[in-house]
Amino acid sequence: MADEADLAFDSEQRHLSQALAEQRKRSAGLQPTGYCHYCDEEGIEGRLFCNTDCAADWEYEDGLRRRLGLAPNSTVH
Repeated sequence: MADEADLAFDSEQRHLSQALAEQRKRSAGLQPTGYCHYCDEEGIEGRLFCNTDCAADWEYEDGLRRRLGLAPNSTVH
């Protein structure tokens, strides 16, 4: 029988899996370009954003654009 710690761990893992799947779905169109997709900082090979602040800001603005029915923001270099 599972104790409270096991139940909490299972719940946390389900939440994390769902959050990761949602993030993958949202960023499926973005590909690493060597530039931050939010602030255009150079030299970030293999990553979409230069830091977590830019990632959060991009996600927030992308969510607003989607809710308002505007075109998605895509940085092309």
